[in-house]
Amino acid sequence: MKQFFLTLMLAMLATNLIFAQADDAKPEEKPAEEKAWKKGGMGGITYNQVGLFNWAAGGNSNMTLIGNLNLFANYKKGTTTWDNNLDVAYGFIQQFKPNTVGKKVPGSRITKAEDKIDFTSKFGKKAWSDKFYYTALLNFRTQFAPGYANPNDAAYISKFFSPAYLQLAMGIDYKPTEWFSLFVSPVSGKMTIVGDDSLAGVQAFGVNQKDANGDFLPGNSQNVRMEFGATLTAKFKKDIMKNVGLESNLMLFSNYIDRPGNVDVRWTNNMVAKVNKFISVNLFTDLIYDNDIKVGVFDNQGDPVLNPWGFQKKGPRVQFKEVFGVGFSYKF
Repeated sequence: MKQFFLTLMLAMLATNLIFAQADDAKPEEKPAEEKAWKKGGMGGITYNQVGLFNWAAGGNSNMTLIGNLNLFANYKKGTTTWDNNLDVAYGFIQQFKPNTVGKKVPGSRITKAEDKIDFTSKFGKKAWSDKFYYTALLNFRTQFAPGYANPNDAAYISKFFSPAYLQLAMGIDYKPTEWFSLFVSPVSGKMTIVGDDSLAGVQAFGVNQKDANGDFLPGNSQNVRMEFGATLTAKFKKDIMKNVGLESNLMLFSNYIDRPGNVDVRWTNNMVAKVNKFISVNLFTDLIYDNDIKVGVFDNQGDPVLNPWGFQKKGPRVQFKEVFGVGFSYKF
């Protein structure tokens, strides 16, 4: 009997050893491979309404509605990166008669409060380290609808593809972290397109410029202005505190051929503070300086400054836009 139990115990021990060795012989399971593509975005709608009823201080009731959508699709695998971002927005403001919300002010039209189409794509291959990439950049910008200097003006001052900006550049992209990148290109081209002939005819947005003899200035044609120079872009995108995200994009361009010291500047900032899953507070700013874009000059009272011939003075100016609102937003 003792021999039986001893034999049984030895058999059980041998069985356990065999299964243990079989388990050890199994190849180690590899961790799930990180996805090459990261995709997502955020969309939102901001609504604002002002109703004035028997308001002694004066003013008009108005309604503002702005929608925006930001999409990204970024690829990273091995030595290759490819970052794509599409940012679109459109919004309007409508003024109403005093003591009403719904009856428009006579002669007024719906006025744009926001309008943009902005697409950026960067393709890179790793250079001498994981933080530096040989990179090609493409940026395209335009708008959806006509824009007017004043709500009651008959003539528009911009429209779809008037203007449109196309920028191509090749250089080095420095990516020390996931939330910051710095791109420097000594070889880049910028194209300003004004497809509308009536706007191009008045040299809007720098196209169709001619000298005293009536010949096109370098880079100009009737509807297009070509520039060749250097580009620098910097991008910061990170949660700066709990439930508060900031995205900042700076783009600088210097034209080698024409006044290289007059650097074109485009600096956008978008801060989103999440109240809960669907409600957020948004602050967007956009600063532009382009020496080729002539802007009307106004005095301290907001009245146009006229030249000796009775027309409004125009010249390059810093352009600034700010949009602040509380609305619905969804991140995916």
